[in-house]
Amino acid sequence: MYKTLSSAVNWPQGLPEPGTTTVVCGDIEADGSVVVPHFIQGALQETPPGGATTTVVVLVSLTQTMSHYMHVMRKMGVNLARHPGRFQFVDALTPAPVGAELAGSGMVAAATRPHFAVPDRADWSGFFGWLAHAQPPGCTVVVDGLCSLLDQGLGCDFAVGFVDTCRRIVEAKAARGAGAARLVATLFLDDFSEALARSLVRRSHYVLSFEALASGSSTEVAGQLTVVPGHLFCHIQKKERGDEEKQSAAEFKPALLHYRVSDTTVEFFSPGQSRMVL
Repeated sequence: MYKTLSSAVNWPQGLPEPGTTTVVCGDIEADGSVVVPHFIQGALQETPPGGATTTVVVLVSLTQTMSHYMHVMRKMGVNLARHPGRFQFVDALTPAPVGAELAGSGMVAAATRPHFAVPDRADWSGFFGWLAHAQPPGCTVVVDGLCSLLDQGLGCDFAVGFVDTCRRIVEAKAARGAGAARLVATLFLDDFSEALARSLVRRSHYVLSFEALASGSSTEVAGQLTVVPGHLFCHIQKKERGDEEKQSAAEFKPALLHYRVSDTTVEFFSPGQSRMVL
C-alpha cells in the first residue's frame, strides 16, 4: 500500500471512497498502469463495513492477459490464486474464437482462465448484466487500457458510454450502504485520446496524471504524479459548502508527488526529498 500517496489525497483506507470514479492517466514516458496492482491489493485487503459483505475485485483488461497480472501481483507478495471468488478477471483482449479454442484445448491453465469474456467489443450488455447482478455490493472495478476501445474503432462516445454505465452500476451498489464499490480506469494519453480524457474528467472524482520530468528520468526519480479533483468531486464540495463537518471530511487539494518504479513496488515521495521506504 502506498502510504504517502494515500495521505496526500486523503484516502485513510488507502482507496478512494465508495461510489467514486478515479481516472488514471499516463503516456509512453510515464505509464499510469503501475498503480493498478495497488488498487487490486488494497481492495483484496479491504475490510467491509461491519464485515457483513464480501469485497471483490473485478479487473477488466483490454491490454493484458490474466497471467500478466498474476505475475506482477506475485512479485508484490500477493497470490491471486489464493483469493478464489474475490478476484474476477474479465478478458476483453483475446478474440472470442481464439479464447474458446485455447480454453478447450487445455493450453490455458484453470487458474489463469478468465471469469468472464467479452466476445464482441462493441456489445458489453452481457458484462453489464453480470457486473450488476452477479457481483456483490463491495465491488472494486478496475478497467485497464480504456483507450483500446478507441484503437478498435469504437469511438470516444462509445468509450464514454462504457464508463458511464460502469459508473452507474458502481454508484448503485455503493448506495445500498453495505459495500465499498468504486470504479478505477486507466487511460493512455495521446493526440487521439484527448477528447476522451476531457470527457472523463467531468465524470470522475479523482484524476491521477503520471508525467515524465522535463529533466528526464533517473535511478532515483522516474517521473511525477499530479492528483487533482475531478468535476464530480468539485460538485460534491460545492454542494456541501456551508456544512463545516461535511466540508472538512470531503476536503481535498491537488497533490504533486515524485515516484520511482522498482521491480516489486512504486515508491512515492514529495519533490525535493530523497527516496523513501513506504
